[in-house]
Amino acid sequence: MDLASQLGFESTNSSQTEKAADIAGKYKGKSDQELIDEILKLKHSMKKDRTQYEKQLRAIKSLKAMMNDEQKARLDKVIRLLESDD
Repeated sequence: MDLASQLGFESTNSSQTEKAADIAGKYKGKSDQELIDEILKLKHSMKKDRTQYEKQLRAIKSLKAMMNDEQKARLDKVIRLLESDD
């Protein structure tokens, strides 16, 4: 629940669950390069509010504890993209 709140989901109701599923479905089947392009777009949006950006980045980093080594490596790549200054 705390992680959901940090990511911007204030409560867990069916409409928010559906929204999360829709978002996940949007990226299913995309190539790595397409996902990187989406991450870069997201980064620019996130960085508009520095406090919220830092909060979201902490939440993303906290996901590593639940991942296997392959997933952690991919998440590290995403984090590097989000933290880069480009």
